[in-house]
Amino acid sequence: MTNARILSVSELNQYVKTLLESNSLLKNLAIQGELSNVKRAASGHLYFSLKDAASKIDCVMFKNAAIGLKFLPKEGQKVTLRGSLGVYQPSGQYQITVRSMEPQGLGDLFQAYLALKDALEGKGYFDRDHKKKLPEIISRVGLITSPTGAAVKDMISIIKRRNPLIDIVIYPSLVQGDEAAGNIIKGIRAFNAVQSVDVIIIGRGGGSIEDLWAFNDEYLAKAIYESDLPIVSAVGHEIDYTIADFVADLRAPTPSGAAELVAEETMTMILALVNQKSRLIQIIEAKIGKNRETVLRLKKDLLRFRPQERIEEMRLYLDLINDRMIRALKGRIKNERQQLINVKTRIEAMNPVNVLKKGYVRVTDNNGFPIASITALTNDQLVILHFADGEAKASIQSTKENK
Repeated sequence: MTNARILSVSELNQYVKTLLESNSLLKNLAIQGELSNVKRAASGHLYFSLKDAASKIDCVMFKNAAIGLKFLPKEGQKVTLRGSLGVYQPSGQYQITVRSMEPQGLGDLFQAYLALKDALEGKGYFDRDHKKKLPEIISRVGLITSPTGAAVKDMISIIKRRNPLIDIVIYPSLVQGDEAAGNIIKGIRAFNAVQSVDVIIIGRGGGSIEDLWAFNDEYLAKAIYESDLPIVSAVGHEIDYTIADFVADLRAPTPSGAAELVAEETMTMILALVNQKSRLIQIIEAKIGKNRETVLRLKKDLLRFRPQERIEEMRLYLDLINDRMIRALKGRIKNERQQLINVKTRIEAMNPVNVLKKGYVRVTDNNGFPIASITALTNDQLVILHFADGEAKASIQSTKENK
C-alpha cells in the first residue's frame, strides 16, 4: 500500500482553490437566485448570499465591481450574477467572486413580505392614531428576546448605564426559526396579563431575511396590535424592516437604540424634574430675599416713626381730652340741675295750693265750676269754698259789686 502524502490544512485549501479556479466552467458562471443577508463593508466591498428554495452560497463583490452597479441590491431581490467560483483559503469556504449583477425581480420571501404588509396596512394595523405613546416615567421594562444573544446584553448594559433606577424583566424567547413567532406572542400576552412592566421591547440582532422572518408573522403582528402595553420593535440593523416594526408603537433601529430610547425617556423626565426643582428653589430663595429686604425696610421706617413715643403722646392727649370731657359734663350737669331748681321754684310759685295757704279761698258752684266774678253769684246760691286744708259749703246772703 502506497503511503499517502500528508498535507497541511493550508495546502489542502490551496489545492482545492487551484482546482476550482482552473476549471473553465467555474471561471465564467452565470447564476440566478435570491439575495440574502446583503451587507456593504466600509471598504466598499459587497457581501451577500445567493439562494434558492434548497441551497445558498456566499458571494463577494469587490469595490471596483460594486461601483458599476446600476441598482441598490436589497434583501429578497432576484438577480442574475456573473462571476467565478473560488475558495477563501483562510476558512476553506468556497464562494463566488461576482463581476457583474443584474436585477430580475423580487424573491419569493420578499414578495410574501410585501403582500402581508399591504394586507395589514389595509386593516389599519399601521395607523398612527392607534399607536400608544411611551409613559413619561418608565420604571420597569420587559424584554422579549434571546437570553443568550448579544442583543440582550447590550440592552441591559445600556439601560443600567443610562438609568440604574429602571428594573428589567426578561422573557426568554426564540428569535429565529419556526417556533420563534409563537414564543414572542406568548411573551407579549404574559406581560399584558400581569401588567408588571411599563413598556415591552421585542428584538434581536441583524440577519438575513430568513433569520428575521419570525418578525414577519401575521399572528405576531395581531398580538402587537392588540397589546395594551406599548411595544418597541428593535429588530436587526437600521436598514432592516419587518412587519413588527410597522405594527409596533415605536420602532428603534437596533436593540441598543431601543434601550437608549426607553432609558432616555425616563432620564429626560428625571432631569426635567431636577431642573424644575432647581428653578423653584431659586425662585423661592429670590422671593424670600426680596421679602426679607422689604421687612427690614419696614422695620427701619417703623423705628424712624418712633411708635412707642407716639403711643405715649396719644395716651397723654387722650387723658387730656378725657379730663376736659369730664369737666364739661360736670358743668353741664350742674347747669341742668340749677335750671331744674329754677323751674321747680316757678312751678311751686304758681301752685294754687300755695296761694290758698296765704288765706285765699277758691269758690266753685255745686258742679265744681269756678266762680271768678261777683256777677256770677245770686242770693241764696249754694257755693263750695276751697281752702288749703279742706272745703266748706256756704249760701250767698247778699252780693256787692265794686264800682
